[in-house]
Amino acid sequence: MSKLNKLNVDRQTLAELEIYNDNSSSLNIFDILDRTITTGGKDNLKLQFQNPFITQAEIVAMQDTLKTISNDIEKWQIPFTKKMMDMVEVYYFSKSETVISENSVGRYLEGHFYSFKYKDFKDTAINGTKSTLLFLKEMKKYFTRFEKNQLPVLLQQIYSTVQQIMDDKDIQSACSVVNIESMGFNDSITIDQWFRNKHKLKITALIDIAYRLDVYLSMAKAVNELNLTFPEVIDSEKPVLELEGLYHLFLKNPTSNDLAFENGKHFLFLTGPNMAGKTTFLKSLGISIYLAQLGMGVPAKRMKISPFKALFSSLNTTDNLSIGYSYFYSEVMRVRKAAETLQKEKKAFMIFDELFKGTNIKDAFDGSMLVINGLLKWESGMFILASHLTELSKRIDDKPSVFFRYFDSSVDNGKPVFSYRICEGKSDERLGLIILQNEKIEELLTP
Repeated sequence: MSKLNKLNVDRQTLAELEIYNDNSSSLNIFDILDRTITTGGKDNLKLQFQNPFITQAEIVAMQDTLKTISNDIEKWQIPFTKKMMDMVEVYYFSKSETVISENSVGRYLEGHFYSFKYKDFKDTAINGTKSTLLFLKEMKKYFTRFEKNQLPVLLQQIYSTVQQIMDDKDIQSACSVVNIESMGFNDSITIDQWFRNKHKLKITALIDIAYRLDVYLSMAKAVNELNLTFPEVIDSEKPVLELEGLYHLFLKNPTSNDLAFENGKHFLFLTGPNMAGKTTFLKSLGISIYLAQLGMGVPAKRMKISPFKALFSSLNTTDNLSIGYSYFYSEVMRVRKAAETLQKEKKAFMIFDELFKGTNIKDAFDGSMLVINGLLKWESGMFILASHLTELSKRIDDKPSVFFRYFDSSVDNGKPVFSYRICEGKSDERLGLIILQNEKIEELLTP
Protein backbone atom coordinates (compact mmCIF):
# COMPACT_ATOMS: atom_id res chain seq x y z
CA MET A 1 0.00 0.00 0.00
CA SER A 2 2.93 2.36 0.43
CA LYS A 3 3.51 4.90 -2.31
CA LEU A 4 6.32 7.23 -3.30
CA ASN A 5 3.89 10.09 -4.01
CA LYS A 6 2.17 10.70 -0.72
CA LEU A 7 1.21 13.61 1.51
CA ASN A 8 4.29 15.02 3.22
CA VAL A 9 3.54 14.95 6.96
CA ASP A 10 6.32 14.83 9.52
CA ARG A 11 6.34 13.06 12.86
CA GLN A 12 5.73 16.19 14.93
CA THR A 13 2.64 17.10 12.90
CA LEU A 14 1.23 13.57 13.32
CA ALA A 15 1.79 13.83 17.08
CA GLU A 16 0.38 17.36 17.43
CA LEU A 17 -2.74 16.52 15.46
CA GLU A 18 -2.95 13.28 17.47
CA ILE A 19 -3.19 11.15 14.33
CA TYR A 20 -0.68 8.86 16.04
CA ASN A 21 0.98 9.25 19.41
CA ASP A 22 4.28 7.84 20.59
CA ASN A 23 2.48 7.23 23.86
CA SER A 24 0.20 4.32 22.95
CA SER A 25 -1.98 4.88 26.04
CA SER A 26 -3.20 8.30 24.87
CA LEU A 27 -6.18 8.84 22.63
CA ASN A 28 -5.45 9.22 18.92
CA ILE A 29 -7.35 9.37 15.64
CA PHE A 30 -6.06 6.05 14.34
CA ASP A 31 -7.42 4.13 17.34
CA ILE A 32 -10.78 5.89 17.09
CA LEU A 33 -11.14 4.87 13.44
CA ASP A 34 -9.63 1.37 13.64
CA ARG A 35 -12.25 -1.33 13.23
CA THR A 36 -10.09 -4.05 11.68
CA ILE A 37 -10.69 -7.68 12.56
CA THR A 38 -7.34 -9.27 11.71
CA THR A 39 -3.80 -8.54 12.86
CA GLY A 40 -2.65 -8.16 9.25
CA GLY A 41 -5.59 -5.88 8.57
CA LYS A 42 -4.54 -3.55 11.39
CA ASP A 43 -0.94 -3.50 10.11
CA ASN A 44 -2.20 -2.66 6.62
CA LEU A 45 -4.50 0.06 7.98
CA LYS A 46 -1.45 1.64 9.61
CA LEU A 47 0.31 1.57 6.24
CA GLN A 48 -2.74 3.15 4.61
CA PHE A 49 -2.80 5.87 7.27
CA GLN A 50 0.88 6.60 6.72
CA ASN A 51 0.30 7.20 3.02
CA PRO A 52 -2.41 9.82 2.38
CA PHE A 53 -2.97 10.56 -1.31
CA ILE A 54 -2.05 13.77 -3.11
CA THR A 55 -4.11 13.49 -6.30
CA GLN A 56 -7.82 13.87 -6.87
CA ALA A 57 -7.99 10.61 -8.84
CA GLU A 58 -6.52 8.54 -5.99
CA ILE A 59 -8.73 10.14 -3.36
CA VAL A 60 -11.92 9.74 -5.40
CA ALA A 61 -11.07 6.09 -6.18
CA MET A 62 -10.81 5.39 -2.45
CA GLN A 63 -13.98 7.36 -1.74
CA ASP A 64 -15.88 5.31 -4.34
CA THR A 65 -14.64 2.11 -2.71
CA LEU A 66 -15.66 3.17 0.78
CA LYS A 67 -19.02 4.51 -0.39
CA THR A 68 -19.83 1.18 -2.05
CA ILE A 69 -18.97 -0.77 1.10
CA SER A 70 -20.59 1.67 3.53
CA ASN A 71 -23.86 1.45 1.57
CA ASP A 72 -24.11 -2.28 2.41
CA ILE A 73 -21.82 -3.12 5.31
CA GLU A 74 -23.45 -6.51 5.94
CA LYS A 75 -22.86 -7.69 2.39
CA TRP A 76 -19.18 -6.76 2.64
CA GLN A 77 -18.53 -8.34 6.05
CA ILE A 78 -15.47 -10.53 5.63
CA PRO A 79 -15.50 -14.21 6.71
CA PHE A 80 -11.79 -14.17 7.53
CA THR A 81 -11.46 -14.26 11.31
CA LYS A 82 -8.38 -13.27 13.29
CA LYS A 83 -7.85 -16.90 14.30
CA MET A 84 -8.07 -18.11 10.70
CA MET A 85 -5.62 -15.52 9.38
CA ASP A 86 -3.19 -16.03 12.27
CA MET A 87 -3.12 -19.77 11.49
CA VAL A 88 -2.49 -19.04 7.81
CA GLU A 89 0.34 -16.66 8.75
CA VAL A 90 1.93 -19.31 11.01
CA TYR A 91 1.62 -21.80 8.14
CA TYR A 92 3.55 -19.58 5.75
CA PHE A 93 6.23 -18.71 8.29
CA SER A 94 6.90 -22.38 9.09
CA LYS A 95 10.55 -23.44 8.78
CA SER A 96 9.66 -26.94 7.64
CA GLU A 97 10.08 -27.61 3.92
CA THR A 98 7.44 -28.90 1.55
CA VAL A 99 7.79 -32.22 -0.23
CA ILE A 100 9.28 -31.96 -3.71
CA SER A 101 8.31 -35.30 -5.26
CA GLU A 102 5.96 -35.12 -8.22
CA ASN A 103 4.41 -38.59 -7.82
CA SER A 104 2.12 -39.76 -5.04
CA VAL A 105 4.35 -42.56 -3.74
CA GLY A 106 7.38 -40.31 -3.53
CA ARG A 107 5.34 -37.62 -1.76
CA TYR A 108 4.04 -40.17 0.72
CA LEU A 109 7.52 -41.43 1.63
CA GLU A 110 9.01 -37.95 1.66
CA GLY A 111 6.17 -36.69 3.83
CA HIS A 112 6.77 -39.32 6.49
CA PHE A 113 10.50 -38.60 6.40
CA TYR A 114 9.84 -34.90 6.94
CA SER A 115 7.53 -35.80 9.84
CA PHE A 116 10.63 -37.06 11.69
CA LYS A 117 13.01 -34.36 10.38
CA TYR A 118 10.83 -31.35 11.23
CA LYS A 119 8.94 -31.26 14.51
CA ASP A 120 6.29 -28.92 13.13
CA PHE A 121 5.91 -30.59 9.72
CA LYS A 122 2.84 -32.63 10.51
CA ASP A 123 1.10 -29.71 12.19
CA THR A 124 2.07 -27.43 9.30
CA ALA A 125 1.41 -29.79 6.40
CA ILE A 126 -1.85 -31.09 7.83
CA ASN A 127 -3.46 -28.41 10.01
CA GLY A 128 -1.88 -25.42 8.25
CA THR A 129 -2.91 -26.72 4.84
CA LYS A 130 -6.46 -27.29 6.06
CA SER A 131 -6.68 -23.77 7.51
CA THR A 132 -5.36 -22.24 4.28
CA LEU A 133 -7.70 -24.34 2.16
CA LEU A 134 -10.63 -23.18 4.30
CA PHE A 135 -9.43 -19.60 3.76
CA LEU A 136 -9.38 -20.11 -0.04
CA LYS A 137 -12.83 -21.64 -0.09
CA GLU A 138 -14.18 -18.72 1.97
CA MET A 139 -12.49 -16.24 -0.38
CA LYS A 140 -14.03 -17.93 -3.41
CA LYS A 141 -17.46 -18.01 -1.82
CA TYR A 142 -17.15 -14.39 -0.67
CA PHE A 143 -16.74 -13.03 -4.20
CA THR A 144 -19.84 -14.84 -5.48
CA ARG A 145 -21.78 -12.08 -3.68
CA PHE A 146 -20.70 -9.44 -6.18
CA GLU A 147 -20.92 -8.56 -9.85
CA LYS A 148 -17.61 -7.23 -11.13
CA ASN A 149 -19.09 -4.62 -13.50
CA GLN A 150 -21.03 -3.08 -10.60
CA LEU A 151 -17.93 -2.48 -8.51
CA PRO A 152 -15.72 0.66 -8.37
CA VAL A 153 -12.20 0.51 -9.82
CA LEU A 154 -10.25 -0.61 -6.73
CA LEU A 155 -12.70 -3.41 -5.97
CA GLN A 156 -12.80 -4.46 -9.62
CA GLN A 157 -9.02 -4.85 -9.52
CA ILE A 158 -9.28 -7.07 -6.44
CA TYR A 159 -12.10 -9.07 -8.01
CA SER A 160 -10.07 -9.70 -11.18
CA THR A 161 -7.00 -10.79 -9.22
CA VAL A 162 -9.01 -13.24 -7.11
CA GLN A 163 -10.77 -14.61 -10.18
CA GLN A 164 -7.49 -15.11 -12.03
CA ILE A 165 -5.90 -16.96 -9.10
CA MET A 166 -8.96 -19.10 -8.49
CA ASP A 167 -8.95 -20.17 -12.15
CA ASP A 168 -5.63 -22.01 -11.66
CA LYS A 169 -6.28 -25.75 -12.11
CA ASP A 170 -4.35 -26.80 -8.98
CA ILE A 171 -6.20 -24.28 -6.82
CA GLN A 172 -9.48 -25.36 -8.37
CA SER A 173 -8.59 -28.96 -7.56
CA ALA A 174 -7.77 -28.05 -3.97
CA CYS A 175 -11.01 -26.09 -3.56
CA SER A 176 -13.00 -29.05 -4.86
CA VAL A 177 -12.29 -30.93 -1.61
CA VAL A 178 -15.68 -31.36 0.04
CA ASN A 179 -14.70 -32.38 3.56
CA ILE A 180 -11.49 -30.64 4.59
CA GLU A 181 -11.26 -32.30 8.01
CA SER A 182 -11.33 -35.84 6.56
CA MET A 183 -8.65 -35.07 3.97
CA GLY A 184 -5.95 -37.77 3.94
CA PHE A 185 -2.22 -37.38 4.57
CA ASN A 186 -1.18 -37.69 0.92
CA ASP A 187 -3.77 -35.18 -0.27
CA SER A 188 -2.71 -32.78 2.49
CA ILE A 189 1.00 -32.84 1.62
CA THR A 190 0.17 -32.53 -2.10
CA ILE A 191 -1.91 -29.41 -1.50
CA ASP A 192 0.74 -28.18 0.94
CA GLN A 193 3.27 -28.46 -1.89
CA TRP A 194 1.03 -26.36 -4.11
CA PHE A 195 0.29 -23.74 -1.45
CA ARG A 196 3.79 -23.20 -0.01
CA ASN A 197 5.87 -23.88 -3.10
CA LYS A 198 4.32 -23.97 -6.55
CA HIS A 199 1.66 -21.30 -5.96
CA LYS A 200 3.07 -19.46 -2.96
CA LEU A 201 2.94 -16.03 -4.63
CA LYS A 202 -0.69 -16.54 -5.60
CA ILE A 203 -1.75 -17.59 -2.12
CA THR A 204 0.14 -14.75 -0.45
CA ALA A 205 -1.53 -12.37 -2.91
CA LEU A 206 -4.92 -13.63 -1.66
CA ILE A 207 -3.78 -13.14 1.94
CA ASP A 208 -2.88 -9.53 1.12
CA ILE A 209 -6.30 -9.08 -0.49
CA ALA A 210 -8.00 -10.38 2.65
CA TYR A 211 -6.15 -7.77 4.70
CA ARG A 212 -6.96 -5.03 2.19
CA LEU A 213 -10.65 -5.91 2.39
CA ASP A 214 -10.37 -5.74 6.17
CA VAL A 215 -8.87 -2.24 5.79
CA TYR A 216 -11.60 -1.01 3.43
CA LEU A 217 -14.33 -2.48 5.62
CA SER A 218 -12.82 -0.88 8.72
CA MET A 219 -12.64 2.55 7.06
CA ALA A 220 -16.22 2.24 5.77
CA LYS A 221 -17.51 1.20 9.20
CA ALA A 222 -15.79 4.20 10.79
CA VAL A 223 -17.42 6.53 8.25
CA ASN A 224 -20.86 5.11 9.05
CA GLU A 225 -20.54 4.79 12.82
CA LEU A 226 -19.00 8.24 13.31
CA ASN A 227 -21.33 9.86 10.76
CA LEU A 228 -18.46 11.27 8.70
CA THR A 229 -18.99 13.13 5.43
CA PHE A 230 -17.13 12.47 2.20
CA PRO A 231 -15.65 15.77 0.98
CA GLU A 232 -15.87 17.15 -2.52
CA VAL A 233 -12.38 16.83 -4.00
CA ILE A 234 -11.43 19.02 -6.95
CA ASP A 235 -8.36 19.16 -9.15
CA SER A 236 -6.97 22.68 -8.92
CA GLU A 237 -3.46 24.14 -9.05
CA LYS A 238 -4.44 26.80 -6.55
CA PRO A 239 -5.42 25.57 -3.09
CA VAL A 240 -9.13 25.35 -2.29
CA LEU A 241 -10.58 24.72 1.17
CA GLU A 242 -14.13 25.18 2.43
CA LEU A 243 -15.70 23.62 5.52
CA GLU A 244 -19.13 23.76 7.11
CA GLY A 245 -19.94 22.26 10.48
CA LEU A 246 -16.36 21.24 11.32
CA TYR A 247 -15.82 19.61 14.71
CA HIS A 248 -13.26 17.55 16.62
CA LEU A 249 -13.68 13.79 16.84
CA PHE A 250 -12.50 13.63 20.46
CA LEU A 251 -15.40 15.73 21.78
CA LYS A 252 -18.69 14.14 22.84
CA ASN A 253 -20.78 17.29 22.36
CA PRO A 254 -18.71 19.43 20.01
CA THR A 255 -19.45 22.92 18.80
CA SER A 256 -19.13 23.01 15.01
CA ASN A 257 -17.62 25.85 12.99
CA ASP A 258 -17.37 27.00 9.39
CA LEU A 259 -14.32 28.21 7.52
CA ALA A 260 -13.65 29.08 3.88
CA PHE A 261 -10.52 30.41 2.25
CA GLU A 262 -12.11 32.69 -0.33
CA ASN A 263 -10.51 33.28 -3.71
CA GLY A 264 -7.29 35.26 -3.29
CA LYS A 265 -7.17 34.70 0.46
CA HIS A 266 -4.55 32.22 1.63
CA PHE A 267 -3.47 33.49 5.07
CA LEU A 268 -5.74 33.35 8.12
CA PHE A 269 -4.79 35.37 11.22
CA LEU A 270 -6.65 33.84 14.16
CA THR A 271 -7.09 35.53 17.54
CA GLY A 272 -8.94 34.91 20.79
CA PRO A 273 -8.15 34.30 24.46
CA ASN A 274 -6.80 31.08 25.93
CA MET A 275 -9.38 28.30 26.40
CA ALA A 276 -11.66 29.81 23.73
CA GLY A 277 -11.20 26.86 21.34
CA LYS A 278 -8.46 27.98 18.93
CA THR A 279 -6.17 24.97 19.34
CA THR A 280 -9.01 22.45 19.16
CA PHE A 281 -10.23 24.13 15.98
CA LEU A 282 -6.75 24.08 14.44
CA LYS A 283 -6.37 20.38 15.23
CA SER A 284 -9.79 19.51 13.82
CA LEU A 285 -8.90 21.37 10.64
CA GLY A 286 -5.60 19.50 10.23
CA ILE A 287 -7.29 16.16 10.99
CA SER A 288 -9.99 16.80 8.39
CA ILE A 289 -7.42 17.54 5.68
CA TYR A 290 -5.52 14.39 6.62
CA LEU A 291 -8.65 12.20 6.55
CA ALA A 292 -9.86 13.79 3.32
CA GLN A 293 -6.61 12.88 1.61
CA LEU A 294 -6.89 9.32 2.89
CA GLY A 295 -10.13 9.13 0.93
CA MET A 296 -12.18 8.92 4.13
CA GLY A 297 -15.10 10.90 5.40
CA VAL A 298 -14.42 13.92 7.62
CA PRO A 299 -15.99 15.33 10.81
CA ALA A 300 -17.88 18.13 9.08
CA LYS A 301 -21.23 18.76 7.45
CA ARG A 302 -19.54 19.72 4.17
CA MET A 303 -16.00 20.02 2.88
CA LYS A 304 -14.46 21.06 -0.42
CA ILE A 305 -10.75 20.59 -0.97
CA SER A 306 -8.08 20.50 -3.62
CA PRO A 307 -5.39 18.06 -2.41
CA PHE A 308 -2.27 19.44 -0.76
CA LYS A 309 1.19 17.96 -1.10
CA ALA A 310 2.19 18.73 2.49
CA LEU A 311 0.47 19.17 5.85
CA PHE A 312 2.52 20.89 8.55
CA SER A 313 1.83 22.06 12.09
CA SER A 314 3.74 23.90 14.79
CA LEU A 315 1.44 23.82 17.79
CA ASN A 316 3.55 22.58 20.67
CA THR A 317 7.28 22.94 20.05
CA THR A 318 9.49 21.95 23.00
CA ASP A 319 13.16 22.32 23.80
CA ASN A 320 15.50 19.45 22.92
CA LEU A 321 18.24 19.23 25.51
CA SER A 322 19.66 16.02 24.02
CA ILE A 323 20.95 18.01 21.03
CA GLY A 324 21.45 21.27 22.89
CA TYR A 325 18.40 23.15 21.53
CA SER A 326 16.81 25.80 23.73
CA TYR A 327 13.05 26.39 23.48
CA PHE A 328 13.51 29.43 21.22
CA TYR A 329 16.03 27.69 18.99
CA SER A 330 13.65 24.73 18.67
CA GLU A 331 10.99 27.20 17.50
CA VAL A 332 13.40 28.65 14.94
CA MET A 333 14.27 25.18 13.65
CA ARG A 334 10.58 24.34 13.36
CA VAL A 335 10.01 27.41 11.19
CA ARG A 336 13.05 26.41 9.14
CA LYS A 337 11.48 22.97 8.66
CA ALA A 338 8.30 24.67 7.44
CA ALA A 339 10.28 26.75 4.95
CA GLU A 340 12.14 23.69 3.66
CA THR A 341 8.84 21.83 3.26
CA LEU A 342 7.41 24.75 1.28
CA GLN A 343 10.45 24.85 -0.99
CA LYS A 344 10.08 21.14 -1.70
CA GLU A 345 6.31 20.68 -1.97
CA LYS A 346 4.98 24.19 -2.85
CA LYS A 347 1.32 23.33 -2.27
CA ALA A 348 1.15 23.01 1.50
CA PHE A 349 -1.28 23.62 4.34
CA MET A 350 0.47 24.96 7.42
CA ILE A 351 -0.77 25.71 10.94
CA PHE A 352 1.14 27.79 13.48
CA ASP A 353 0.04 28.45 17.04
CA GLU A 354 1.89 31.47 18.46
CA LEU A 355 5.31 31.94 16.91
CA PHE A 356 8.39 32.47 19.09
CA LYS A 357 6.98 32.13 22.60
CA GLY A 358 10.50 31.46 23.88
CA THR A 359 11.85 34.99 23.47
CA ASN A 360 11.01 38.59 24.40
CA ILE A 361 7.99 40.36 22.93
CA LYS A 362 10.07 42.60 20.63
CA ASP A 363 11.92 39.68 19.03
CA ALA A 364 8.72 37.65 18.90
CA PHE A 365 6.98 40.47 17.06
CA ASP A 366 9.80 41.09 14.60
CA GLY A 367 10.36 37.38 14.06
CA SER A 368 6.65 36.78 13.48
CA MET A 369 6.50 39.59 10.92
CA LEU A 370 9.48 38.11 9.09
CA VAL A 371 7.74 34.72 8.89
CA ILE A 372 4.34 36.19 7.94
CA ASN A 373 5.83 38.28 5.11
CA GLY A 374 7.63 35.20 3.86
CA LEU A 375 4.53 33.01 3.90
CA LEU A 376 2.45 35.65 2.12
CA LYS A 377 4.65 35.19 -0.95
CA TRP A 378 3.51 31.58 -1.35
CA GLU A 379 0.17 31.69 -3.16
CA SER A 380 0.45 27.94 -3.72
CA GLY A 381 -0.09 27.28 -0.01
CA MET A 382 -2.57 28.04 2.76
CA PHE A 383 -1.52 29.21 6.19
CA ILE A 384 -3.06 29.81 9.61
CA LEU A 385 -1.36 31.71 12.41
CA ALA A 386 -3.04 31.84 15.80
CA SER A 387 -1.53 34.56 17.95
CA HIS A 388 -2.07 36.68 21.04
CA LEU A 389 0.12 39.40 19.53
CA THR A 390 -2.84 41.36 18.19
CA GLU A 391 -0.43 44.18 17.29
CA LEU A 392 0.67 41.97 14.38
CA SER A 393 -2.76 42.28 12.82
CA LYS A 394 -2.35 46.06 12.45
CA ARG A 395 0.72 45.49 10.30
CA ILE A 396 -1.05 43.11 7.91
CA ASP A 397 -4.47 44.77 7.73
CA ASP A 398 -3.80 45.99 4.23
CA LYS A 399 -2.55 42.66 2.86
CA PRO A 400 -5.12 41.46 0.28
CA SER A 401 -4.37 37.76 0.86
CA VAL A 402 -4.95 37.97 4.64
CA PHE A 403 -8.27 37.51 6.44
CA PHE A 404 -9.13 37.59 10.14
CA ARG A 405 -11.14 35.37 12.44
CA TYR A 406 -11.42 35.14 16.22
CA PHE A 407 -12.95 32.93 18.88
CA ASP A 408 -15.58 34.67 20.94
CA SER A 409 -15.62 35.02 24.72
CA SER A 410 -17.21 37.16 27.43
CA VAL A 411 -17.12 37.68 31.20
CA ASP A 412 -20.16 36.87 33.33
CA ASN A 413 -20.00 37.64 37.07
CA GLY A 414 -16.25 37.71 36.93
CA LYS A 415 -15.97 34.37 35.16
CA PRO A 416 -14.98 33.80 31.53
CA VAL A 417 -17.63 32.35 29.24
CA PHE A 418 -16.76 30.75 25.92
CA SER A 419 -19.03 30.09 22.96
CA TYR A 420 -16.34 28.13 21.05
CA ARG A 421 -17.63 29.85 17.91
CA ILE A 422 -15.39 31.32 15.24
CA CYS A 423 -16.32 34.85 14.19
CA GLU A 424 -15.23 37.31 11.52
CA GLY A 425 -12.76 39.95 12.63
CA LYS A 426 -10.25 40.22 15.48
CA SER A 427 -10.30 39.85 19.24
CA ASP A 428 -8.38 41.86 21.80
CA GLU A 429 -10.04 40.09 24.74
CA ARG A 430 -7.55 39.30 27.52
CA LEU A 431 -8.76 36.83 30.13
CA GLY A 432 -5.48 35.61 31.56
CA LEU A 433 -5.60 37.76 34.70
CA ILE A 434 -9.27 36.88 35.34
CA ILE A 435 -8.46 33.16 35.14
CA LEU A 436 -5.53 33.62 37.53
CA GLN A 437 -7.77 35.50 39.98
CA ASN A 438 -10.52 32.86 39.75
CA GLU A 439 -8.00 30.18 40.62
CA LYS A 440 -7.00 32.25 43.69
CA ILE A 441 -3.34 32.28 42.67
CA GLU A 442 -2.67 35.60 44.46
CA GLU A 443 -4.12 34.28 47.74
CA LEU A 444 -2.08 31.08 47.50
CA LEU A 445 1.08 33.09 46.99
CA THR A 446 0.40 35.30 50.02
CA PRO A 447 2.56 34.25 53.03
